[in-house]
Amino acid sequence: MFINHILLENYRNYTSLDINLSNDVNIFYGNNGQGKTNLLEAIFFTVIGKSFRGTKDIDIILSGKEKFSIDISVSDDITESVYIKYNKNKEKYIKVNSLYLRKTGQLMGSILAVIFSPEDMQLISEGPSVRRKFIDIAISQIKPTYYFDLLQYNKILLQKNTLLKNIKYGKSKNYDGMLNVWNEQLSEVGAKIIFERSKIINHLSLVAKEKHLKIAEKSAEREENLKILYNSDISREIMEEYEPEKIKNELFYLFESKSEREIEREMTLYGPHRDDIDFRLDDKDMKKFSSQGQKRTAVLSLKLAELEILKEITGRKPIFLLDDVFSELDDKRQEAFLSEIIDVQTFISCVDIDTFKYNKNNASLFKIKNGSIVL
Repeated sequence: MFINHILLENYRNYTSLDINLSNDVNIFYGNNGQGKTNLLEAIFFTVIGKSFRGTKDIDIILSGKEKFSIDISVSDDITESVYIKYNKNKEKYIKVNSLYLRKTGQLMGSILAVIFSPEDMQLISEGPSVRRKFIDIAISQIKPTYYFDLLQYNKILLQKNTLLKNIKYGKSKNYDGMLNVWNEQLSEVGAKIIFERSKIINHLSLVAKEKHLKIAEKSAEREENLKILYNSDISREIMEEYEPEKIKNELFYLFESKSEREIEREMTLYGPHRDDIDFRLDDKDMKKFSSQGQKRTAVLSLKLAELEILKEITGRKPIFLLDDVFSELDDKRQEAFLSEIIDVQTFISCVDIDTFKYNKNNASLFKIKNGSIVL
């Protein structure tokens, strides 16, 4: 998969941008605040249908304009083009291969991509929702039906939580049957989510450990061993049997046996919406005991692992987007990381092209200034 052409209209600080791209490495460089990250964001917008920075669509429209659009052309893949337009009436139009999609979720899997940005340091330092979001996007690219399982789960969860609140305040009578129904449905869909997460996180952990050993600085005494674990209310023994029916049964038991506590708290206290991912370096919690450089190395190893697994499972070549990737990495780790990027189209943003370690003879260089390419 290669993005060979991008056309932007009124996207952030880009009034209009029309560029052809290399199938190998594309480096966007220039001072801060000129639009390098905006360009990477626009590319990833075609992957998930929204900003990876959490920005509302309406706030992406260039000031004074009524709409923005992104139009990319793709080669060497089942997807040939993606077009997205959004206007101030909060209407979003998405076309893949010139066919309109009814739902944004149908975009998942059209473009495969892995992105690293400074915000990804939150994967270790912030709360569980950041980590769940990461893994859910990764799985949805591999298996688009997973995305719709998430939507269904959240819909059922909302309905169950409403019932729990009504029960507590006496607004629902003879509630046992209805609560049982929601618990059954939530267990069914929740088991699918836990199953897929457990499976891919175990896979990611193995590959990321290998990548980390190649990137991390080694001392004479020991190597830094990275481990990534999926933490759930479901026992690890059950999860590692990879049988969704057993996961469903254990999840249903939790709901039923802890119903009084859930009623008191007015919320569902168990299930994949509460799960987390644990990063450990030499069996120590990275959030508490690791330096910023160690955390960055771990996250980059995770991204390399995601890239390899996407390629392995789908048989397609993802694109790799790297925004301000080398802060807090010494020269040795920079070179080791770059050597692991093989045979995928890569987009890199940086400020100072002269100090950038990549062999620029193999790259296309684009200087960005005030939302334009400087020739």
